Amino acid sequence: MNTRMFLAAALLGGTVLLAGCGDKSEKVSQPVAQVDTRQQEIEKYNQYVGAANSISESFQTFLQRYQQYEVPALAGKAPITAFSIGNDILIDRLSRALDGALAIDTPIPEVDQAAQAFSAALKTLSPLSHELQNYATSKGYLSDNGELARRQSQAYLAALTAVSEKEQGFYAGLGARDLALTKQAFDEAPKDTAAYYRAGLIYYGKLNTADAETLFAEPNDPQALAAFEKSLALVADAAAGWNGKVSAQAAQSGKSCGGGMLEINEFIGQSRSIVRDVKDGVYKRAPEGAMKNLPAHMQSSSIVRSANRYNRTYGNMINRFNHPTC
Repeated sequence: MNTRMFLAAALLGGTVLLAGCGDKSEKVSQPVAQVDTRQQEIEKYNQYVGAANSISESFQTFLQRYQQYEVPALAGKAPITAFSIGNDILIDRLSRALDGALAIDTPIPEVDQAAQAFSAALKTLSPLSHELQNYATSKGYLSDNGELARRQSQAYLAALTAVSEKEQGFYAGLGARDLALTKQAFDEAPKDTAAYYRAGLIYYGKLNTADAETLFAEPNDPQALAAFEKSLALVADAAAGWNGKVSAQAAQSGKSCGGGMLEINEFIGQSRSIVRDVKDGVYKRAPEGAMKNLPAHMQSSSIVRSANRYNRTYGNMINRFNHPTC
């Protein structure tokens, strides 16, 4: 499955993981230098997250689309009647955002090298993309029968492939950092508290998104389904604990607080629907014709719709934790 589809939501949590509904943290004095370093690290990490979340559709997706539609058309000698590329407007903006984060001295080893490589690849792609975007928008292919597109296609495809590969490396590094921070918050939270169950919901939710990526890529794999069900059960257990703490605190204070259970239950419900659909064989329809050569997630619109709903409900859950109403 397209990794970007899950990282967008998974990274929405940022660093907002430490305080739970009704839990009070003690103030601990720390050396100024240590605080400044930690603050720089948080700022750098959040800039990386912002860069990742600015990518509404991945370069991997545009690469697959270009290979599926434009490459075959340009391989022939007939005049082309349509031509397009993607993400041109984002290339320079994203490279600047990555460079801005890299300019912050505090190192984040899991991400820095991948971000630097991603930015360099974007800079290589930039002039080729701008030239072909102007060509596509002005429909220059109607004037030269596609000559410029054919001449530049190989170089553009190579540069776009490199960007797609570096993009996935960036996501992997950022995802590893994100998961480590989430696990740290979960491990350090006092057991059987609202903060503990809140951190558990987010941590197990992130594990579930990784399992979902595997499941959507291989929807007929029993092991992928078993892993998805296992992490989903952990999410459900944490949700039950969180609901109990929130309900008890609401009863004690006399103030109503849903604690985001609407969004949590919608995410769990959508995940359970995916399990049912996999078991019912909804995603097992055999692809035909050209569809046979596409990745699994592009062979079935049902998979795409399910993944989009899954991603949306997960993002809503994380967003509710980041912006609580009580």
